[in-house]
Order: sequence, then C-alpha cells, then structure tokens
Amino acid sequence: MVEETIRTIRETEREAQEIVEQARREGERIRAEAKERCGKLRDEAVQSARAKADAEAEQARAAGEAFEREAAEETRAQTERLRASAGEKEQEAVGRVLSLLV
Repeated sequence: MVEETIRTIRETEREAQEIVEQARREGERIRAEAKERCGKLRDEAVQSARAKADAEAEQARAAGEAFEREAAEETRAQTERLRASAGEKEQEAVGRVLSLLV
C-alpha cells in the first residue's frame, strides 16, 4: 500500500513536471510569435509612415512648382506692364522736351 502511494506520488510529480515543461514551451512559443508579430506590425507602420511622408512630399513639390509657375507668370506680366508704361512715359517725356524746345 505504501509502495503504491509512493508510486502514485512519483507519477503525479512526473506528470506535474511534464505540465510545467509544456507550459514553459508554450510560453516560449507565444513569446516568439508575439515578437514576430510585433516586428511585422512595426515594419508595416514604418512602411505606412514612409508612404504617407512620400505622398505629402510629392504634394508639397507639386504645390511649390505651381507657385513657382504662377510667380514667374506674374513677374512676366508685371514686366510687360512696366515696359509698356515706360514706353508711354518715354513718348510723353520726348513730347515735353520737344515742346520746351519749340
């Protein structure tokens, strides 16, 4: 009877040890999966942030080019207006000088 009780206790201890070992292995597996998933999520977040930054940079570049074109056109138009005004002023000045000379 005592021997059977000892055998039962040893068997129970062995089974408990196996359960502990299985739990340890399962914990390691879960940690490894979590680490892998975390890495993937991080990579996806970085990739998404880069894509967003690239898109925003492209929008800023396009807006800058549009602003540059508009500024260049406005500068050309203003230059033409100034040339036309200068031409009119030149004719007016020549007319005044001639009237003073006559």
